[in-house]
Amino acid sequence: MPLFERAADWPRRPAALPAVPPPRGALLGDPAEFRIEAARNPHMIRAGGGLKEVDADRARKQWEALRSALAALGLETPVLDPVPGLVDLCFPANPSLVLRRPGAGASVWLGRMAFPCREGEVALHRSFFEARGFRPRELPAEIRPFEGAGDGVQHPGRFLLHAGVGGRSTRSAWEALAREEPGLDILLYRLQDPRFYHLDTALSPLTEETALFVPSAFDAEGRGLLQAAFPRLLEVEEAEALAFAANAWCPDGRRVLIEESCHDTRRRLEREGFEAVPLPTSEYRKSGGSVFCLKQALP
Repeated sequence: MPLFERAADWPRRPAALPAVPPPRGALLGDPAEFRIEAARNPHMIRAGGGLKEVDADRARKQWEALRSALAALGLETPVLDPVPGLVDLCFPANPSLVLRRPGAGASVWLGRMAFPCREGEVALHRSFFEARGFRPRELPAEIRPFEGAGDGVQHPGRFLLHAGVGGRSTRSAWEALAREEPGLDILLYRLQDPRFYHLDTALSPLTEETALFVPSAFDAEGRGLLQAAFPRLLEVEEAEALAFAANAWCPDGRRVLIEESCHDTRRRLEREGFEAVPLPTSEYRKSGGSVFCLKQALP
């Protein structure tokens, strides 16, 4: 079973794994219903207590800026229509996982959400992918939670998956996926800081060799795996980590869409030869997400 928790036990490295094509699109979710109704992660709570409040007009403008930036990169941007009551529909990374496969094509795995209020999003993802000719797959019914691309981050250009284990996705979910995807290497990371509750809040692969990461989110074994997978690891300082600098997305290996307030990380990216594309995501950060959470990569 190609599932690994320690670098010493992982016999291969990314360059030895099958190549996969880059994403060609990004599924978005209309934010018309977006608001904060309950504290499902530490970012949703104000410093003095109580829930943070979303400015709906500002959230709409920020979402439109993201959609425009994605389109400017040549990416297709289909949108899930809003549904009353589905306040987190604007975060499409979680209800499904799209695995780009060697050669062409992809497999789609439906999530099993940690909070029942988000289950309705999974049905919308199923319908979307079925309409595109996919046959979405599900893990065994007894396995939950499993929050899709929030905890399953595909390595750029390779059939390799970085998988987070914590409150939003269980080890048993990745074990089940490994049985169904025998050609896929899966690297497991135990998330140890509730502020970085999904892997995509603490790890942002940029190229085959380079990634942004938040050191405090990982234990020693996890950091060892990251060093084995990415020869160039770029540390994100805590202040900008909490502004979701590591929730960036680099769909083409060069241009990095990232929260605009992360000035130090943006300068570091530029020094490393990347083009930082700053985007305002302050309203979505109140709910615990930024650029990566606001899209689902499409093949």
